[in-house]
Amino acid sequence: MLLPLAGCGGGTKSRQEAQPPAAAAPNTTTTAPGANEQNAAPAACPTKSTRKFAKTRFITNAGLAAGTFKRYIYTPLRSGAFSAGAPKRKRSIAKAALAAVFAFDQLRRAKTNAQSDPTLCKVLIGPIDKLSASMHDLAGKLKGGNADPTEIGSVGDGIEGFRRDAGSAGAGFQDKTPPASAVGG
Repeated sequence: MLLPLAGCGGGTKSRQEAQPPAAAAPNTTTTAPGANEQNAAPAACPTKSTRKFAKTRFITNAGLAAGTFKRYIYTPLRSGAFSAGAPKRKRSIAKAALAAVFAFDQLRRAKTNAQSDPTLCKVLIGPIDKLSASMHDLAGKLKGGNADPTEIGSVGDGIEGFRRDAGSAGAGFQDKTPPASAVGG
């Protein structure tokens, strides 16, 4: 019984020995302070990809966030589904609130994937944070049933700006239709 425990303790020590090279990671922060200050990223970006298919995952998550916003929030707004007296208004607002929560979650996942890729991290962490904050605020207002059409339009503009930034980083994405079960049918 003591041998397996001793083996685990030895593995922990070797991992602790592996951590001092990681302590050199703050040097990457000093090599790219402009990117971190501009994007307000709290952690340093990696020098090489730390996750398999990070860019592909990012493109999928960003596309789902944009597609969900367009289908369940922006298009119903343009067709007047949120206006007083519109048929199925409460249902449209409820779906929009769920869609905003789903889109927010996809942006969170996109950020995780962007942080795993050096190029995406340097360019997109700030825009993702800004867009995520806007989407979170919008979700709260939609849940309360009082979203302002100009705010929805500004989130739509934010998504298009984010799309341009992602394209410049080599990770352009297109709108993807979310599964109906993700937004409540």
